[in-house]
Amino acid sequence: MTGATQSQAGISTLRLKWTNTFGRTREWARRWFDRFGTHLSDPRFWAVQIMIVGVAAGHLGAELYGDERLGAAYFLPASLYFFPVLYASLNFGREGAFPTALWGSLLAAPIVILFHHGIQLAGESFQLGLTVFLAVVVATRVDQVIKARQQAELSEAASARSELKYRALFNGASEPILVVDGDGLIQDWNAAAAALLSMDAPNLHGASIDDLLGIEVTMDADTATTSVTARDISLQRADGAKTWFQPVCTQVPTADRTILIQVLLRDVSERRGLQDYAREIVRAQEEERQRIAHELHDVSLQSAILICRQLDIVSDAARDGDSRALIATLADARRGAEAMGDELRHFSRDLRPLILEDLGLVPALRQLVMEMEARSAISCQLAVEGKARRLDPGVELALFRVAQEALRNAERHANASQLNVRVAHRRNRTILTVTDDGDGFKVPDLTALVGGKHLGLVGIRERARLVGGVCEIRSGPGRGTRVEVTVPNASQP
Repeated sequence: MTGATQSQAGISTLRLKWTNTFGRTREWARRWFDRFGTHLSDPRFWAVQIMIVGVAAGHLGAELYGDERLGAAYFLPASLYFFPVLYASLNFGREGAFPTALWGSLLAAPIVILFHHGIQLAGESFQLGLTVFLAVVVATRVDQVIKARQQAELSEAASARSELKYRALFNGASEPILVVDGDGLIQDWNAAAAALLSMDAPNLHGASIDDLLGIEVTMDADTATTSVTARDISLQRADGAKTWFQPVCTQVPTADRTILIQVLLRDVSERRGLQDYAREIVRAQEEERQRIAHELHDVSLQSAILICRQLDIVSDAARDGDSRALIATLADARRGAEAMGDELRHFSRDLRPLILEDLGLVPALRQLVMEMEARSAISCQLAVEGKARRLDPGVELALFRVAQEALRNAERHANASQLNVRVAHRRNRTILTVTDDGDGFKVPDLTALVGGKHLGLVGIRERARLVGGVCEIRSGPGRGTRVEVTVPNASQP
C-alpha cells in the first residue's frame, strides 16, 4: 500500500468517526430539545422564570439600598437564586434546571460585577457557579430517579400485560392445565381441567395431584428444585369415554420466587390407540398366518397328497394294463388339481389381487362388487365419476383394501340390502365412497375402536393416513354407514 493510499484511508477513517460522532451529537441534541420543548408548554416552567426575574430584582434592590446594612451577609441575596433553580431541577430535570440556572446567572452576573469587587466578587461568582453545579447534580439525580421509575412502570405494565396474556391463554386453552406448588398441591386450574376432573373449586384447590392423577411432585430442599414423576395417565371423561393424557410439566417463575409447576395434560389417546392398534395388527397378522398355514395344510396339502396317491394308482393301472381304471383315476386327479388350483388362486387373490396390478383400481373394485353380490343378498352397484386413470400402486392398494374392508363389514354386521361404491376422479384427488343402508352404529373414538377390537375401521383410517389421505366415517343407529376416503395427488407418474 502506497503512502497516498494510506493517507486517503486515514482521512476516510477520521471522516467516518467525525460523521458518527456528529450524528450521535445531533441525535442527542434533538432529543434534548424535544424534551425541553415539552416544558415550554408547562405554566410552572414560566412561573419559575418569572420567579428568577423577581429574585434578580430583589438582588438589585438589595445591592442598591441595602449594601451597607448587609455587611458580611452580602451573599444572602445571591443565595435566593438557588430556590427557583432547585424547584426547576426537581420538577423538570436537566432540561429545565440548566436553562433556569443559566438564565438566573445571566441576570445575576451584571449585578455582581457592578456592585462587588475583590473577595466579594469571587465569593458571589463562586456562589452562582455552585448554584449551577448543584442544579445540574440534583437534576441529574432526579432524571435518574424518574428514568428508574419509568422503567419500573414499564416493567410492571409489561408484567401485567404478560400476566393478562398468560391468563387469557391459560383460561382459554382447550387442553387441561393444573398449577401445583412444590408439595404437589393444586393452586390453580383452567376450565378444561375442571371439566375433565368434574370437581368444583373448593374441592380442587389444595388437592393433591398425586391422589387425583398419580403425578408425583417432589422438591429438594437444599437446591430448591423440583422433580416430577409423570407418565401417561388414563381418565374417564364425563361422557364415559376413556382418554389417555401425557403430563407435560413446566416450572413457572413467580414474583415472590415460590416454586410453581404447570402441568399440561396433553391428549395422547390417538397415539396410544395407534400403539395398541400396532400391537393388534401384529397379533392379527400372526393369526392370519396361522389360518393360512392351517388352510394350506388341511386343504391344499391334503389335495396334493391325494393327487400323489391317485398318480400311484395310475401307475399301477398302467402297469397292469387296466385302461378303464387308468382313465377314471386320471379324471379324479385332474379334478383334484383343478380344486387345488382354485384354492391357491383364492389365497393369492386375498393376499394380493392380480387384477389390481394388471388392470387397476376400477376393474378390481368391479370384481369385488360382483363377487359380493354373487355370494350375498345385497344389491351392489359401482359408479365411476371422471376420467378413470391408473394411480400410484400403493394408493390403489390402499383404496382397494378400504373398499374390501367396508364391504366385508357391511356383509357381516350391517344387515344391509343396498350397497353403493363410488370412485370419483378429480383433478388433484381421488375419492372413494362406500355407503350402505344397514343398521348403522355410533362411531366410537380411536381408543374405543382399538379397545373393542374393531380393527377393520381402524385399519381403514390408518391405510388412508399412510398414503396421505383422509378418512371420514359417518354412521348412526338406523341411518346406515358411509365410508369416504380422499387421497390427494394420487395420479401415477
